[in-house]
Amino acid sequence: MGLVYLNGEIIDEADASISVNDRGFVFADGIYDVIRVFGGKAFEMERHLARLERSAASIRLELDPSAEEIGRIAEDLLIREAADEATIYIQVTRGAAPRSHAIPKGASNTTFVAIRGPLAPPPDLLKNGAAAITVPDDRWARCDVKVIGLTANVLARSAAVDAGAFEAIFVRDGYVTDAASCNVFAVFGDRLMTAPCTNYILWGITRAVTLELARENGIDTQEAAFRAEQLAQADEIFVTGTTSGIMPIVTLNGAQVGAGRVGPITRRLMELYEVRTGGANALAQAAWAH
Repeated sequence: MGLVYLNGEIIDEADASISVNDRGFVFADGIYDVIRVFGGKAFEMERHLARLERSAASIRLELDPSAEEIGRIAEDLLIREAADEATIYIQVTRGAAPRSHAIPKGASNTTFVAIRGPLAPPPDLLKNGAAAITVPDDRWARCDVKVIGLTANVLARSAAVDAGAFEAIFVRDGYVTDAASCNVFAVFGDRLMTAPCTNYILWGITRAVTLELARENGIDTQEAAFRAEQLAQADEIFVTGTTSGIMPIVTLNGAQVGAGRVGPITRRLMELYEVRTGGANALAQAAWAH
């Protein structure tokens, strides 16, 4: 355990505690974000903090301290912890208040910031690709808000683990949305596709970076809805996320995806992402070199 920020103080994590009446505990009434750290530097910090602000506004939660101040707190913790490869975990709840469904007046936020391990995916999955399954998307209708109520995501990811898969891809009314902890991309011929930013997907930071890299390097991209049966016929599939980076998917529901190996567009984007982050997929690159 290391240092954490909790409600105005930087303390040892072993000494951190919150009230049993905290609305994050009682109602899952809060938001969070996770920022990847490469070489001691937070990756896309501004985008993550902007998403934190958007999530807060979506549930009528006023950030105090502000997102900008939370960013400074995170940077301070990084220096204190001398963290090189890590993640920054941020959680803000509406705070402690008598139990009532309505938003309380006068409650003070509970703000928590901690430096965690990097949670990098296994290098053999980056090199050879991973498995995924599809599951019904039974989440609430505001998946774009990064709230701490993640029961459906937990059950979906657990179903993937039980099936020996890396990720569970959500399907709503026949259409692919996103995944338990990632966004989903598919390659059809020379075109890269991903679901558009609506209330039914999380607006992933790594998703946005991947689209930028693709467009900057002449890869045809389209943000449009596609059906689960189309996904099953894709030439390549990969998922993106803060902790997983760009993860190739080579089997879906037990069936081979495309040629059954990491495809050329996926590999190219992994290489570009490594350059952008300064080594996110370095293990895979080293493995490919052999």
